[in-house]
Amino acid sequence: MYRIVKEENAEGVVEDKVYGVLMDFDLSSWTKDIKKDYNKTSQQRTGTPPFMADELLRGSDVLHLYRHDLESLFYVMLILATHYEIQLPTEKKEGRLCMRKGSEELPYELWFGQPTYKALASYKRDFFSDLGYLNLSPDFEDFRSWLVHLRRSFRRGNRAKETHQDELETLQENQGDGSEDKVTPKFDYETLGGHVHYSTLINPVRKLQGELRGLIVRYDPSLSTSIA
Repeated sequence: MYRIVKEENAEGVVEDKVYGVLMDFDLSSWTKDIKKDYNKTSQQRTGTPPFMADELLRGSDVLHLYRHDLESLFYVMLILATHYEIQLPTEKKEGRLCMRKGSEELPYELWFGQPTYKALASYKRDFFSDLGYLNLSPDFEDFRSWLVHLRRSFRRGNRAKETHQDELETLQENQGDGSEDKVTPKFDYETLGGHVHYSTLINPVRKLQGELRGLIVRYDPSLSTSIA
């Protein structure tokens, strides 16, 4: 949602300022009311399936983590950049987004028609394991380096997690064989071993070239704040 506020600028002219507010409280809950029963995926697995994190779809990581939200945001950007194009402004209309034309099947369109969570998760696992070419709309070509960076980060993180799980299984298999006790390796599941965190998402933004062609960007730099 957004709201428009009339404000006076430095020249004394009253202008309409557009302020966006991201709100998604329809599935929210008070954390103190959520039972700490992590075996119930219904408490953690929420959202629109094509934009849900792969691990939540598979149920391998029941607890909903911050990086799962980052992965969902990545999917939103990916679909935006592959399914849409920018219609240039005319004398009567502003520039706007419209569905991409000239292709029989949109990239990742199959994600939206899978019958089960596990079937969809299989497609997403292939997406991260095989770093093929991203068929972006020409209007969103500036997003390529950002999306490629995020895709590789999730891939590295998933591989690091699998390696860690293999190490744990090896330790369990060797228990009681008389060998010297080994320290259980540690792994940061919150960030997939340090590969997925806030900076992973934000740092590539600094390399974007500029505004998207044909769209009006309603953004006031004076409202931005720095994050330590």
